[in-house]
Amino acid sequence: MHLVLVDGSTFIFRAFHALPPLTRKSDGLPVGCVSGFCTMLHKLTEDLKGEDAPTHMAVIFDHSAKSFRSDFYPDYKAHRPPPPEELVPQFPLTRAASRAFSIPCIEMEGWEADDIIATYAVMARQAGGRATIVSSDKDLMQLIDAEGRVRMLDTLPRPGQPPLRWIGPNEVFEKFGVAPEKVVEVQALCGDAVDNVPGVPGIGVKTAAELINTYGDVETLLARATEIKQPARRQKLIDNAELARVSRRLVTLSQDVPVELPIDALVREPIAPGKLFPFLKAMEFSTFTRRIAGLIGADPDAWEADPELRAANAAPTGTSATTAGAAPSEVSAGTGVAGASGEDTPVRLAAAEAERIRALPFATDAYEIVVSRERLADWIADARAMGHVAVDTETTGLDNQQADLVGISLSTRPGHACYIPLGHAGGESDMFGGGRAEGQLDMRETLATLKPLFEDRSILKIGHNVKYDMGLLVRYGITLAPIDDTLLMAYALDGARNNSMEALGQAWLGHSGTPIKDLIGTGKSQITFAQVPIPEAARYAAEDADMTIRLWHVLRPRLVAENATTVYETLERPLSPVLMRMEGRGISVDRGILARLSGDFAQRAAAFEAEAQELAGEPFNLGSPKQLGEILFGKMALPGGTKTKTGQWATGADVLEDLALQGVPLARAVVEWRQLTKLMGTYTNALPGYINARTGRVHTSYHQAAVLTGRLSSNEPNLQNIPVRTEDGRKIRTAFVAAPGKMLISADYSQIELRVLAHIADIQALKDAFEEGLDIHAMTASEMFGVPIEGMPSEVRRRAKAINFGIIYGISAFGLANQLSIERSEARAYIEAYFAKFPGIKDYMDAQKRRVKADGHVTTLFGRRIPFPNATSSNPSERAFIERASINAPIQGSAADIIRRAMIRMEPALKRAGIAADMLLQVHDELIFEVPEGTEDAAIPVIREVMENAAVPAVHLTVPIRVDAHAARDWDGAH
Repeated sequence: MHLVLVDGSTFIFRAFHALPPLTRKSDGLPVGCVSGFCTMLHKLTEDLKGEDAPTHMAVIFDHSAKSFRSDFYPDYKAHRPPPPEELVPQFPLTRAASRAFSIPCIEMEGWEADDIIATYAVMARQAGGRATIVSSDKDLMQLIDAEGRVRMLDTLPRPGQPPLRWIGPNEVFEKFGVAPEKVVEVQALCGDAVDNVPGVPGIGVKTAAELINTYGDVETLLARATEIKQPARRQKLIDNAELARVSRRLVTLSQDVPVELPIDALVREPIAPGKLFPFLKAMEFSTFTRRIAGLIGADPDAWEADPELRAANAAPTGTSATTAGAAPSEVSAGTGVAGASGEDTPVRLAAAEAERIRALPFATDAYEIVVSRERLADWIADARAMGHVAVDTETTGLDNQQADLVGISLSTRPGHACYIPLGHAGGESDMFGGGRAEGQLDMRETLATLKPLFEDRSILKIGHNVKYDMGLLVRYGITLAPIDDTLLMAYALDGARNNSMEALGQAWLGHSGTPIKDLIGTGKSQITFAQVPIPEAARYAAEDADMTIRLWHVLRPRLVAENATTVYETLERPLSPVLMRMEGRGISVDRGILARLSGDFAQRAAAFEAEAQELAGEPFNLGSPKQLGEILFGKMALPGGTKTKTGQWATGADVLEDLALQGVPLARAVVEWRQLTKLMGTYTNALPGYINARTGRVHTSYHQAAVLTGRLSSNEPNLQNIPVRTEDGRKIRTAFVAAPGKMLISADYSQIELRVLAHIADIQALKDAFEEGLDIHAMTASEMFGVPIEGMPSEVRRRAKAINFGIIYGISAFGLANQLSIERSEARAYIEAYFAKFPGIKDYMDAQKRRVKADGHVTTLFGRRIPFPNATSSNPSERAFIERASINAPIQGSAADIIRRAMIRMEPALKRAGIAADMLLQVHDELIFEVPEGTEDAAIPVIREVMENAAVPAVHLTVPIRVDAHAARDWDGAH
């Protein structure tokens, strides 16, 4: 994977200042920056060829001038002048230009583009890929690593230099005098006048580098400032210590931004003429349009003049255009049946409905503010007459476990919407009122009036990400049901792309709605929705409900037309209320255990740090890949070292783990130190901050539509990545405990993906082994190596296990060699022997590669379509990545669908059995329950039966599904 992240601001300002003014002839709109932006974006995609060609790509923009940094340092960027007047209207057009080139554009309120870039770069590196940051911004240089997996690219030509200037550790050292990981330390001292980062007055880059190279980091320098011989320099550091600390916080990029789009959603798509040419022609870039048309061999006039041709050709089979601003008819063409001339096919009818809805104007001033019981009764009657109503809640925050309700918007038909203000306040307000603004209905009385409608099983309630609204309203005594969800519809149809209301609204309705920041602001000056004047709030909230009902009218017909109804109706829609209830229950966490673990981990990490420095024979920064590499492969001259393109030694996790396995004490100490510090930062120190003051429990938020294969993800906090394979990781699970008088049950699918593989690929030997309950890894080793299962050496079984699981992910000889610390030739021989023993697996893999190339997608056993639109890419590395993904996706996706079905069936089954069990967590293949003490023996058989039979009757697997289930007072004991 090669992820290219374009710093949108760099392109915008370079284009604006480098080119002469240009206006659109038809109306005088300034478009010079947009023209340059398009040229630069296209040139970049043309320049990055061969191994540098991106498999994934995105353009990252700043959402606004304010970010979280302004909260703790209000003067941050305070002196920056406003952008030129003629540039302002071109900002949204650059976003549209990115989408026109089929490149996702990303911006997030409260975060700078650099933080988003940092997060995605780290995600790419952690996924085993590499990232290129297209920018010359010095702040981004802190992300460059010694292994060459994150680097920068400056595309601004300079005299005497090539047009593409790659920036690695050497270039960073030339600029800052330190390695990339020390850039923030230097910047903290020297500051930044442009961004108003104070630094330490009188200290420049050269002096800062000298100090950091001597003392290692800012904190150490400040602690030892009295040792500095130069009096003036010493006093500056002592007097401005806090400024240095604040500056370091300002310049340090966040690497954990809660991005909505997973990396899978950033797969590089080819240019779609139906998206690009209409945009270029609208901008009146005639010369550029002709040049692009010549390069891709397309007629630019055909796309605008002939709607039928536009519909028939805009999206290749399997390609979703919904998130890139394409017209609805273009997306419908992706099914391959839109060209049935003269027939009212389901696809054509869906497209016609979309065009009708799209043509309806938005008139936000016509929305009604409901302030009387009579008008509320009229709206309820209208909803009952229609049989459906779009519902959207407005609240004081994003956490529905803590936010207060401010108002409710309703819509019964496109263009017909209202807002019911309930909690707008000028002072303190509790859940049911107090300090409320005038001109509102009573909250308690209104909710009691709406409750029968919201709970009426004959009236469909429609929302976008309706799980949030359900979770909020249940706290007010209302169970919103039944529901439809336009977010989940889009996910069932087009996969894990940008399915936000703004993106879908722009794609299908040509209207993205009013940004929330226009009402509540950002940063330190941000207010809550309760403080927004009611007329402004009404326009915003009612527009959301209106957009939701319109999207529902557009997307609902597509479910039938594109054979996505089963996935939506049996997997997605019924799971949403299940997840809502799980989120609301939360799970207890023992603060004392976490505190003790933090202390233990800190002591042990310090001991490993001291041990490592003693073994190295000198003090060094264990977090510095450059210093570590020089000690391991330079000073100690250990064999097997490899250098990156930048000339530095590679010291990634795989390198250190290999050295540790070979018995190198220093490598083992560093590995242990890394693991402990990560556990502290991610879990033991962080989890107490997530304990909800109202419930005393931790409430994660599940994302149902974020992962391409159908797996769930969670955040705030992320409970899906708590390690289980190490002793220290398992210790963290001991802090997740049952409430007094309760027990936790962990029910975990046993080798579910291998079982699915055996079924899909029809591998009789594997099926027989699972049927007989054999140790599957020992059986594989016996089949491959001719070693009896009785008394089999653990190393032989370990190798077979690595191959079993590696095959699922299309592992290469190189990858297996690294994992097993063996020669590549030996690893290749193992894989060949595996395929020889189980030829059906090779047949399956080859068939999947052919299928994804032919169809542009693969499917799970339950009909979930997983799109790979670039399967026929001319880029060999991208094709190879997609081929590997196409092998694993149906396996992982089918396993994810099975546990989805189990979760949907679980609560009714437990209720029928009379068991008071609460399902609390889902962690990949594992479900966690809380039950009254003494009922666990009755609950476990019911839980196991539901999970083991979740596939039927939709799919009758030819391999038995097995579930391991145990009860204990804490999560680790139950696992």
